Amino acid sequence: PAPSLRLIVLDEEHHRTYKEDRSPAYDSRRVAVERARLQGAVCVLASSCPSVEVGAQAWWGRIGSVAPSRAASRAARPIVELIDRPEGRALAPDLHRRISDTLRRGRRIALLATSRGYARTVWCAACRRSLRCPRCEAGVASHHGRTAVACPRCGWSAAAPAACPSCGADDFRLLGAGSERLADQVRLTFPRAAVARIDPDVIEESHDALATADIYVTTWIGTKAAIRPPVELVGVLDADALIRRPHWRAAESAFQALSEMAEWAGPASDGGRLVIQCSEPGHHALQGVSRADYGYFLERELPGRAELLYPPYRELLKATASGPARDALLEAVLAVCRRAGALVLGPIPASPTPRRGGQVREAGELLAKCADAGEVAAELRGILASVPAGSRLGVDVDPR
Repeated sequence: PAPSLRLIVLDEEHHRTYKEDRSPAYDSRRVAVERARLQGAVCVLASSCPSVEVGAQAWWGRIGSVAPSRAASRAARPIVELIDRPEGRALAPDLHRRISDTLRRGRRIALLATSRGYARTVWCAACRRSLRCPRCEAGVASHHGRTAVACPRCGWSAAAPAACPSCGADDFRLLGAGSERLADQVRLTFPRAAVARIDPDVIEESHDALATADIYVTTWIGTKAAIRPPVELVGVLDADALIRRPHWRAAESAFQALSEMAEWAGPASDGGRLVIQCSEPGHHALQGVSRADYGYFLERELPGRAELLYPPYRELLKATASGPARDALLEAVLAVCRRAGALVLGPIPASPTPRRGGQVREAGELLAKCADAGEVAAELRGILASVPAGSRLGVDVDPR
């Protein structure tokens, strides 16, 4: 469709939306780079906070890079404050004071909750167990003003139980404030302020309500919405939940998410301020945001990646199998990966996949750290072509 192609630009290349989750699980970045190579075109991977893989290639001089001067970059950033995260309440005194001062000047505020819903965990104080999803055993969250529970893993939902299914007691504790609960707390704390939620779970908020709000309560998913009103103060209530997420990209994702929040707050010359509540202010992701210095973050992120053989030092391949032949398929994939010299993690149970009629497909998966994941994937074609009826096998190169 473009025979004379000379330039390809991928804006905000670090966004995971460039990676397709469903089969074929292609990566638009890889496609763009290969298409440019085949046609002799230039491919520009643009981002204010590049993925570690792209940043490392530029750091090592393997690809060209152009960046604004450090002075220009810092001039566009807000004042960034790292403050202690309080125990037992949402807002630290310093953030509470910043909000009051901002409201007094007639400016707007955005507050970032770590999760959707009312609370992340429903915990029984009698038997000291958290409520679990009956389909996949993951912990469920409280939603819709405590009237419902939902599983963030497989999507199961139901009315909130009146009693604990394990012991019969009715002494539930809701732990970890979600966006619903935070909005309620903010309304009580600042009763004269108009509060609106920017949240995937909220439909009732009209454009008029958003336009007249003083404080916006949102989540990381909500910040991706097309509606992002101008604000002067952005408060991140729990950065620890980002940097301590059990994923090897946790620091990278935290740096990118917080950098986007800094952009939302605007430059310090216009009063922009980002306040981050945390208990580990020396973490390199938080320090990188505070300094507005991507190089600082990258230089400290790479050694950990090298030690554990994660990208950019190895390429990843994930295989997911389900059905009667699940275990045999994963063993066959495991053998191919080991012959190729890959380091394999698993197999382990995969996140359940909801099916029609409320059933769940039980799957297993493994993750291989390969010198060349594409070559290993090519070796798996024979297995993919002979999957028995009723079973499934998926192979994903460079899973995000």
